[in-house]
Amino acid sequence: MNKEKIQQIIMDILRDYCEQNGITVPELTPNTPLLGSKSVLDSLGLVSVIIDIESAFTDEGAEVSLASESAMSARISPFRSIGSLSNYIAEQLGITD
Repeated sequence: MNKEKIQQIIMDILRDYCEQNGITVPELTPNTPLLGSKSVLDSLGLVSVIIDIESAFTDEGAEVSLASESAMSARISPFRSIGSLSNYIAEQLGITD
């Protein structure tokens, strides 16, 4: 697995969530915010997406923990954007490319 695959998994899950909830899907890029006023997700949506992302990686044979205390209390949140979340997951998986 590489960072591009990680980003694609996140984007696919975010796109699916938006479509299932009648949310207009923006153009998704690594800079797409997952938190804040410009995000398409509310707090419940973020929780749902986090659970789906963890599940998708488990299906890929990779264990990631996004709801951990370290992720939630990080000084710089890994949930700022698709790119920051994919970097956080890559770090957990030991991917450095």
